[in-house]
Amino acid sequence: MDSTIKIYKALIWLTLYAAALHFFDNVYFFDQYPEPAWLNAPIVAALWIPLALLAHRAVDYVYAGKVERSYSMVHGFVLANWISLGHYLFASPVEVLPRINIAIGLQVAMATLLLCYTLWMQFSRDRDSLPWTRRAWRRNLVMYAVLIAVLEFFWPSSFDTWWMPWA
Repeated sequence: MDSTIKIYKALIWLTLYAAALHFFDNVYFFDQYPEPAWLNAPIVAALWIPLALLAHRAVDYVYAGKVERSYSMVHGFVLANWISLGHYLFASPVEVLPRINIAIGLQVAMATLLLCYTLWMQFSRDRDSLPWTRRAWRRNLVMYAVLIAVLEFFWPSSFDTWWMPWA
């Protein structure tokens, strides 16, 4: 296995570890986190499962020699990690504990690094996988938007206006 693939696998695992740090801190210190009205600690804990499964499936593809199939999983994994920025819809980063900002920042930074490396691999080695990437992003974004819209319809949250320049 060449070094490019080894780095790719390592980035997937490191991103998963960063996500684990944030998720477990969020579950354990749930009351310290700014959250939407429909979220609670058991749901946060349950959300860890699909995130871990995405990373695991991506690495399974890599071990099976099907790296090009892992990209869609990784893109879904990256987007799921970026959802953590949603905490800042409910409180300004200045109001959030430094420990929480570090956990979110580490998770999002690792996911972003993984995304950049994955895109570089796709453009340099596996251009044929790019249409699948667009499809994965489109489907995942629509899924999250619909799911959050439905949840917010039934359990509306109190958003903080710090991020709304028009408010």
